[in-house]
Amino acid sequence: MGNKMSNNNKTVTAISKQNTFEFAVVNLICFLVFAAFGYIAVMSFFQTSVFDAAQYANEKVIFQIDHIALNLFFTILFSVFIFKMKKHYDFFAKVNMKYMEIALAIYAVVIGFIWIFSVTAVPVGNSQNIFEAATGAVNGNYTPINGNGNFYNSAFYSGKSFFNYYPTELGFVFICEIIYRIFGTASSMPMQVVNVLCVAGAYLGIAKITKLLFKRRSVEFIAILLLAGCFQPILFSTLVYGNMIGMCCAVWASYFLIKYFQSSKYILLIPCGVLLVLSVIAKHNNLIYLVAFAVMLIIHTVKEKKWQSVAFALALCIASLGSVSLIILSYEARANTKLSGGITHSCNLDMGLSDSNMAPGWYNGIAMSDYLASNLNSDAANKTAWSHINARLDYLGTHPNYAVDFFSKKILSQWNEPSFESIWVSKVTAHSSQLNFIGEGMYNKSLGQFFQLYFNLFMQAVYLLFAIGIYCLFVKKKTNIETVLFPLVLLGAFGYFLLFEAKSQYIVSYIILLIPTASFAMNTILEGKYTKVKEIVGKLKAIPEKKSA
Repeated sequence: MGNKMSNNNKTVTAISKQNTFEFAVVNLICFLVFAAFGYIAVMSFFQTSVFDAAQYANEKVIFQIDHIALNLFFTILFSVFIFKMKKHYDFFAKVNMKYMEIALAIYAVVIGFIWIFSVTAVPVGNSQNIFEAATGAVNGNYTPINGNGNFYNSAFYSGKSFFNYYPTELGFVFICEIIYRIFGTASSMPMQVVNVLCVAGAYLGIAKITKLLFKRRSVEFIAILLLAGCFQPILFSTLVYGNMIGMCCAVWASYFLIKYFQSSKYILLIPCGVLLVLSVIAKHNNLIYLVAFAVMLIIHTVKEKKWQSVAFALALCIASLGSVSLIILSYEARANTKLSGGITHSCNLDMGLSDSNMAPGWYNGIAMSDYLASNLNSDAANKTAWSHINARLDYLGTHPNYAVDFFSKKILSQWNEPSFESIWVSKVTAHSSQLNFIGEGMYNKSLGQFFQLYFNLFMQAVYLLFAIGIYCLFVKKKTNIETVLFPLVLLGAFGYFLLFEAKSQYIVSYIILLIPTASFAMNTILEGKYTKVKEIVGKLKAIPEKKSA
């Protein structure tokens, strides 16, 4: 039946060698993750964040009260489904997982291609800035970078290049330029195709990581089923931005890091490092992974006395930050310009702690105002931002009820908006060809309404299972630097977007990290003996029925 774990399962057997430092850190992480995502799981049953139909294009978030009866019905139905699955548990344990992994990747590619060619979205906003810069670089036109001439949205940026505000986005421009040199600059479709392939690759990586962590075909089988039902990253592929490429590279970097922890083979650190650097180049926010990797590598150093691990952590930091800086210098040289340092983290913190017409802490223009008011000088912008931040913190401190409401809504507007703007990002743009019945149905008809309901119910189940999974990891003493790596990344994302600029679309690349732990939870539920419950049921059945008079 495959219920017994293999003897070489280092993930679960290494706990006996766990030192005090590792035990303390990983269990503290689990406690914080359980508190954060337990809150999200509970609140997802009572309300859902959605976009106001009257202000849809403006990303106006409203907090909609859920139908509790419907959610309870679905939860009961889902629970019955889980226990019905238990009858087929032998199948989960025996199925050929290689075929399942291949089928998952093909499935994601097919669904993704159907979607991107159904809606043929055209870049807009920051995505258009990226597209214009990358295609311009292919043709030797660096106007979008040096700002000397007409370029997209120049008035909005006061005549200065978009990259004076966000120079780190040149990392993704570099990746796009390579793709457009190969496949042409006529449209952004080549990058959308790459996005789809990267989503499929990330799904495959999550399935393999699940197998590495839990050594159970049944757990991986459940993970594959959950991934097959996770459509949001696939639909998000229409956005030509670094999210999906960065997600794929970060997931596979995690795979090689976990394999290193299990085998101590230093050669595995090479693909781990290269992939993490590529992830940060594609999406600078993936420094969240870098921090998580560094923490786990430090714990590994203390635990195993392998100083190579902390040396690798240092090398990762230098390579990740240095590679982006080198790309910026390269484009500055090619465009014969000198870019400003960009909007600082302090400016983004100022924005993230402020109200917005969209939702608390969402985009409100404050960061750009801080930066413009300082004439694009980072030091001066920081001083302006911190004067605002200190005043804001004082206000939040003296109005605790408002502060609780602000951060609660900020959390739920991101993590409890179950579509994660995966449909929004293509619906609000132009389209290079007429929508087919799939695109039209998703945007304006019942198909979109069905998926909105489905996303809500799906994420409720995943959040609940993830919270249960964290609890099960702790109770079954399986918390270590391998099983807690993804929860630490999720905790980092939760904390970062709690403080800095928020949007639900920023969360889409993190939701698949919930699935390994959620799958472990479901598998644990299926394996439960429930002897006490059976005893109670047996006693109830034994009670004789009263005969009617």
